[in-house]
Amino acid sequence: MFKKVVGLLVVVLLLTGAFAGCATTPAAEDSAAAAESSAAASADGGEDAATESADGEKLKIGFANLTDSGDYFAWVKRGMEEAAAEAGVEIICVDNQGDGATAVQNIDTLISAGVDCVIEYYNDSTVNTQVKDILDEAGIPSVAIDIPVANDAGAAPYVGGDNYEAGFICGENLGQAAIDQWGGEVDLFLSVGTLSTGETNEQRMGGILDGIRSKVDLPDDKVVILDGEDSTAQAQKVVTDALTANQDAEHILIGCMQDDETQGAFAAVEIANRQDHVILAGNGPFNSTFDNLYKDEANFWIGSASFSPEQYGPLAVPIAISLAKGEEVPAESFVTHYFLTQENIREYYPE
Repeated sequence: MFKKVVGLLVVVLLLTGAFAGCATTPAAEDSAAAAESSAAASADGGEDAATESADGEKLKIGFANLTDSGDYFAWVKRGMEEAAAEAGVEIICVDNQGDGATAVQNIDTLISAGVDCVIEYYNDSTVNTQVKDILDEAGIPSVAIDIPVANDAGAAPYVGGDNYEAGFICGENLGQAAIDQWGGEVDLFLSVGTLSTGETNEQRMGGILDGIRSKVDLPDDKVVILDGEDSTAQAQKVVTDALTANQDAEHILIGCMQDDETQGAFAAVEIANRQDHVILAGNGPFNSTFDNLYKDEANFWIGSASFSPEQYGPLAVPIAISLAKGEEVPAESFVTHYFLTQENIREYYPE
């Protein structure tokens, strides 16, 4: 049933070009229980209590998106808007534009707008420490999306992927593919991460490595760490360089932190004409994930661990509401992960 509901939501999201309902500015069990509690409050007449602050004003939630320009992140934003509308709270959205200085400036903008809680999505742990410092000074609670928002005073409640689990799912599928296609022989593993994300990178890429090792032998001297910098172009460059430096390798696994980097790695392999030497997998889904997995014929990009962007809003918004009201919330709330392949993509996400 979950898959069918997700599929219907995706159809709506992919066909919708505009993201209405969000004010703009210038510049998993605990989680499911929280969402059900919020919905129940509205259903039995408790909406005012659920959506008003202590002074009787309508609750105002801020959402600082990593970027509005990427398809995955637009999907997450849309989910936040819909969840806020469902809960009866106002949401003010800002675009961090993938830039640290903008992310910090956006916090000042949201504070000036009078938000009661901030849902923060930015991919640099150092910047997120500054964000947490500013919000703590203003007495405003926060929710971290995918990347920890933490300082010496503690960490914001986390909503998003279980990075190690998702990485492990990606890695074990790479390892199994190496068994199926090459009898388990692996000459090289290219680990294409985003080093600036700190702990998140370590968990996800460490999970991929452990997942591979759960299936095949992979000593440290066959592992090459690359920084894709959360960029398709940079991932293509570093993978191209690695392929050039390892001309004799014929059994290469490539695991990527997320699918903008997977897309770059894919291009690098095709341009180098090394398709027969590579098995590739990542984390998504991005539009590039769908474009690849919807193809009639399979290729060396075998699939991606899904981070279920449609689940973020229904998880994060009820938690933000509870925080704004001074209530206790789970320290961590995770989306559901599964490995998307050409065989199951339409089951989860109808074309």
